Amino acid sequence: MKKYIFMAVAGMLALSSCSNDNDEIIAKNAPQQMTFTAAFGDNAQTRTTLDGTTRKVSFDAGDAISILSASNNNVKFTTTEGGASASFDGWAGTDPTYYAVYPYTDGLTLSGTTISGVKIPLFQDAAATSTCGWDPKAPIAYATTTGTSLQFHNACALLKITNGRDDAFAISVRCDQALTGTFSLDTSSGTLTFSGTVSATDKQATVNDVSSGKTIYIAIAPGTKTNFKARWSDGVDGYQKSKSSVTFEAGKIYDLGNTNEWTEAL
Repeated sequence: MKKYIFMAVAGMLALSSCSNDNDEIIAKNAPQQMTFTAAFGDNAQTRTTLDGTTRKVSFDAGDAISILSASNNNVKFTTTEGGASASFDGWAGTDPTYYAVYPYTDGLTLSGTTISGVKIPLFQDAAATSTCGWDPKAPIAYATTTGTSLQFHNACALLKITNGRDDAFAISVRCDQALTGTFSLDTSSGTLTFSGTVSATDKQATVNDVSSGKTIYIAIAPGTKTNFKARWSDGVDGYQKSKSSVTFEAGKIYDLGNTNEWTEAL
């Protein structure tokens, strides 16, 4: 009888040991509260191609980023402080490498070093709250880290346009290739690749109701664009500035000048 009692106790101890091991494995993989410190890298001092001035990119209080990794499928991290450097808080499992996208975007997926589902909006709002003059949700930025420090890099080019007319109107750009829409982002090279078939709307980007004297910045996918046109129209009149071929690089601002200087009628 003592033999059987001993075996039963040993069996229970073994089960208890296995349970503790499993609990430890589960605890290691369970989401835990984390803080990522984020800033923009060297190319965030976005240098214009015209006059060499710079505009520094920074975060706003309430901004959110996407965090992806082997065990984390697009987790939202948010900041309450903003600034050139900001702390983003959220919950994520432990992984050797983390990938981040700014701004937070629903539906992102990670495969290797490539993030699918990043979006550049067709209609961009040069909001009054944006001190930069561009829609804060339009330019895509990305970062990778093996710790908790994120150095973001710009994946888009920015087009600078000043409304020199007396009235408010829409300003748009268009070409033969994708400017906006849904892209995959290779974080190892910063390359944006359009997802699916490029439609007519993907070949455009628009800011509506640009007030007189206002300077705006339109975010677009970088690359060589053919039959490129920047246009303004008040619904009756309109002019444009065009180039048969032009190449835009990520992290740079391209000054397209004042709309008063555009002389090609639509």
